[in-house]
Amino acid sequence: MSKTDGGALKMKRLFLSLLVVLSSCSLCFGQQGAASEVVTRDVPGARTTTATGTITVIIPGDDSKGVKSQVSITNSYVNNISFSVSAETLITGRGGKEIEVSELKKGDKITVGYILGKKVNRAQSIKVLE
Repeated sequence: MSKTDGGALKMKRLFLSLLVVLSSCSLCFGQQGAASEVVTRDVPGARTTTATGTITVIIPGDDSKGVKSQVSITNSYVNNISFSVSAETLITGRGGKEIEVSELKKGDKITVGYILGKKVNRAQSIKVLE
């Protein structure tokens, strides 16, 4: 094996490694939703993001007992994402009217502005799409 063969092999490995890294980055950035109309409340130090999908599960809560509602969606990447919904979560129905979590329905397409949590994603806003 000559020095040239070893150099070519190193270049191929470098190229393949770079290709894997770039592919991974494009997948990560490709999953970010474009939801400019969603309102998220600023929470210092919190990382907020948005997700759009179809409601698959709604579990009603009881604010008087400190039990928050839960909403789960499936997005276009077939990822299931769950959110806790509190009394402070701004929920907007079709036509821009403010609604309660009890008015959400399984199958509704929504965009959620939320704070990424270690265990629970906290919904700051939910918008029902037309």
